[in-house]
Amino acid sequence: MDNSLFQAVYMNDLDTVEKLLDDKDIDVNETDRLGRPLLQIACYFGFYEVCKALLEKGAKIDEDCFRRAENGWDGFRQSEIIELLHERQKGN
Repeated sequence: MDNSLFQAVYMNDLDTVEKLLDDKDIDVNETDRLGRPLLQIACYFGFYEVCKALLEKGAKIDEDCFRRAENGWDGFRQSEIIELLHERQKGN
């Protein structure tokens, strides 16, 4: 696991996330040591642009993405993220 991509997601560093996602060896659905994929982390914190970048590279949407967005950081509901996830599911 390349921790630099996880760190960039945690820091909401879109430029670094996009640069690292250009690496063809990156698995956008890789999980951290707690079993959380990058998209779930970005959903939880409400990092909209990072979510978009991950989705464009093939990040998989699952129920945990919605759950983490519903019960986001500091108890905040990430409404824009939830809408983005629904839009992407309809498009697939």
